[in-house]
Amino acid sequence: MSFFRLFAFPVTSILRAALLVTISFSLLVSLSACGKKGPVRPKVAIQLEAPTDVTLQQQGNLFVLGWTIPSDKRVGSAEDLTGFIIKRLTYNATEGCPTCRTPEDEVAELDIKDPTPGQRIGNRIYWRDFDIREGTGYRYAIVPVTLGNIEAPFATIHLEVRQSPPAPSGLKAESGDGQIALQWDAPTLPEGLELLGYNLYRRQAKRPFPIVPVNVKPLQETHLLDRGLDNGRAYEYRVSALVSTGTQQLESMPSPGVLMTPQ
Repeated sequence: MSFFRLFAFPVTSILRAALLVTISFSLLVSLSACGKKGPVRPKVAIQLEAPTDVTLQQQGNLFVLGWTIPSDKRVGSAEDLTGFIIKRLTYNATEGCPTCRTPEDEVAELDIKDPTPGQRIGNRIYWRDFDIREGTGYRYAIVPVTLGNIEAPFATIHLEVRQSPPAPSGLKAESGDGQIALQWDAPTLPEGLELLGYNLYRRQAKRPFPIVPVNVKPLQETHLLDRGLDNGRAYEYRVSALVSTGTQQLESMPSPGVLMTPQ
């Protein structure tokens, strides 16, 4: 047996083992580097502003909460905004501290595309809180929600519930060509209340009344000629009184509605 034949098997085994180690190491390095084309970059954070122009108005025996949809500082729009969560805090109107705690009880969740039971008018959203009690204070947090159910910075506002002022009475309507003439009687206010004006609400038949009135500013007279209407279409009206208690503005419950069709 020659020298080379004697050591043929051991040498071949060693070469094969070395080759396997080299291939395995190459595969391991290749797999560990797969998909890495550069340093990992964190996802750009969405920097939504908190809702602005937040308003809270007592309207009879309910609250109307309103706010302007926030913008996205990164792209100039709120494309990642999916909706809002409304949180509420209840406190004692005479002894409580409305700003000592952050509202935590979720009372509503509104979708940005269809904010029912709220209403969207332009770039503002309105929501009614029917579950309020006289002599109690309520603080609200309007929390924007972005993609991935991430909560953005929120805005807060609070108000105390007062006794609702009396509503106007005797609402009457008279139809005309593309117009309806309306008239009502002023309410008798208790001492300490100052009349600021009236709000008139209009809806087409079988549609809900909008949260915001027809008039931009409080009406100062007890009559109004509503023009630019469609003949043959039915409209329903309600009117409410705006009063001041000296420290807070209140709106009465709306009067009974009157239905009329211009001819």
